[in-house]
Amino acid sequence: MIAELSRQEAVKFFSQRFHYLLLGLVFAVTAARMLVTAFTPPESSLDVVTAPQLWAQGMELGLRFAVYVLLVVGAMGFSREFSLGTVKTLLVLPIRRRDWVLAKLLALVVLAWGLALALALAAAGLVALTLGWGDLVREGVVLYAAGDIWRNLAAATGLTLVQLLPVCALALVVGLHFTASGPAVGVTLLLAIVLEAVVGLADWGRYLFLYHLFRPVQLIEKLGKGLPFRWEQVVEPGLATSLVTFVVLALWAIRRLERMDISG
Repeated sequence: MIAELSRQEAVKFFSQRFHYLLLGLVFAVTAARMLVTAFTPPESSLDVVTAPQLWAQGMELGLRFAVYVLLVVGAMGFSREFSLGTVKTLLVLPIRRRDWVLAKLLALVVLAWGLALALALAAAGLVALTLGWGDLVREGVVLYAAGDIWRNLAAATGLTLVQLLPVCALALVVGLHFTASGPAVGVTLLLAIVLEAVVGLADWGRYLFLYHLFRPVQLIEKLGKGLPFRWEQVVEPGLATSLVTFVVLALWAIRRLERMDISG
């Protein structure tokens, strides 16, 4: 039942042109930023951008836009159902409310993962067409072999997929508190802006999932600069924070829908 409901959610998503516009905007902005960076002459040898740096910068920008796209789509998931009145199908179809929440969450997670993977591949392709891939060499010394770079890129992408989970759950939770798409989207975006500000300004921002979302690609940028880094700095706190937040928000969404009176 959950798989079939998720398939229906995917069909609804790809049937709306607005969503294609949002996705196109993400890739267009990311590509433009990477191309400008790649073809801007460096002022000195210290300003030369390496392939891993270019990939990381493109991924981070793309992910920042992707987060807002996911929040918009997720917030509209239930609020649009309420505004159109289709939520009342729960009263006549043998669908458990928990299954409906999980189906929408699964569809949004698949979208998030597909978008992140597409961004990673597109960024890698642009790097190949501009700077090219190879060993990271500084002053005749190989700092990172090409194989090591690719393994680190794969690790960063995989961690990013996990850390996108709470973004999807947050969007559904907020959407369940509104019966119209406009207010749901507005509040979700405002909440994301506030969270990002807290992450950047407050010392305890590291306890929020949004702090850890961009950390993997930021480590790749350190790799591109030839600086030492440790994945343990990202894996242990980042995965724990993201997974706990995801579970809490998912349970919140389930409980919210189960307690709502949708008969009116």
